[in-house]
Amino acid sequence: MDIIDNTEATLPQPSQTATVRRVTLFEQINLNLFWFANNFHWQALLAIVLPSMVVKYLGEANKDINLTLVVSWGTLVAVVVNPLVGALSDYTTLRLGRRRPYMIFGTFLNVLVLIGFAFSPGWFPNAALLGIFIFLFILLQFSNNLANSPWSAIIADKVPKAQRGFSSGFCGLFTLLGLIGGSLTAGVLLNKKDALPLYNNEIIRIFLLIAAIQIIVVAYTVLTVKETPLPAEARFSLRESVRDLIFKPTRYPDFSWVLLARLLVMMGVWGVFYFLQYYFDDVLHVSGEQFSGALFLPIMLATAMPTSILAGWASDRWGRKSLVYLSGINMTLACLFFIFFQNPTGALIAGAFFGIGYGAYTSVDWALATDALPPTDEAGKFMGLWSAFGILPQVIGIAVGGVMLQLAHGLPNHFGYTLLFLLTIFYFAIGTVVIRQIKGVR
Repeated sequence: MDIIDNTEATLPQPSQTATVRRVTLFEQINLNLFWFANNFHWQALLAIVLPSMVVKYLGEANKDINLTLVVSWGTLVAVVVNPLVGALSDYTTLRLGRRRPYMIFGTFLNVLVLIGFAFSPGWFPNAALLGIFIFLFILLQFSNNLANSPWSAIIADKVPKAQRGFSSGFCGLFTLLGLIGGSLTAGVLLNKKDALPLYNNEIIRIFLLIAAIQIIVVAYTVLTVKETPLPAEARFSLRESVRDLIFKPTRYPDFSWVLLARLLVMMGVWGVFYFLQYYFDDVLHVSGEQFSGALFLPIMLATAMPTSILAGWASDRWGRKSLVYLSGINMTLACLFFIFFQNPTGALIAGAFFGIGYGAYTSVDWALATDALPPTDEAGKFMGLWSAFGILPQVIGIAVGGVMLQLAHGLPNHFGYTLLFLLTIFYFAIGTVVIRQIKGVR
């Protein structure tokens, strides 16, 4: 539906919230360090810990469907929380600022849920664990996105447009450092083949370590990044915010194309990501946690790191879209390696190609979104919507992938995984082509 915006009188004005001052290198680090902790958190849990726990505590037979059930409901919660909390933060008038209060309260809740997750296998019988895992993952998504959704708008708040690509490069750098740290730590600490008492201790250690990193990094960020509070007359309307988020694509066409492209590319990423550990177990016959966490993911993310920095810098000068095209080609090549070279060496080469493309995409995608933001001073709301379009593919991707793999269990040569990678190539191709439709961004 097409919405006529008549809320300008209630909006915070750009002069109150934006700055044109160039951001120093140290300030860039402080603005983006939070993404290290956040991605350490999710990479360890989603790539290694949760798939491992599902097999260890719930059994091997229905692992694809059980993992889908654990992850899907919480991810749907995140899709709703991101845009609404982002919109609420746009109008928050607390002395701490618009974004930091949510980071503090969300992290406090997040740490409590992590502690609950750590000890849940010892507190509940195995028959109840599927329901417990689903419930805890819902709380985990709610609390973590309460913290990170408003912070997604911090670049638009504090960084001038000419530096956003560079700042997005720092965002990409700290994201990848968090991903590498989470992969290595969980891959080294966890092995589902260990005896149950030892495995329970490994689970406790990794969850408590994640919680400690969250506390330390968030405390540092809150102390070093200052915000100018909004005036008390700024007013939030839930009805207007929900209404404004449901807009006809032609209202903000460039931002709508950015959202669609992000949805498609992330469908490809998340449709495969959750099942990589099982691919390594079933097809390559190696230890899924250790191969994924200690070899594959670190190699992939190490190749992503330089491109994440260089792509953000390059996109400031030569445009965003060409970098997205190149990243799509590299991620497609990675899928072809998975299909035609089903051995550990082929997987590591695929990881390197995927990392080159993924690093460039994650860096430029953020800058592309901030460039295409609608002409209001509600960056929190619209970047929350952008975040939701990165989370929604997690639900769709894992649901499609889980059902596909479960139905294809009996097919020879692990053909289910081949179908999964072919579908991923399709997502990448369409998502990359969609970028061409963005007219207001180079």
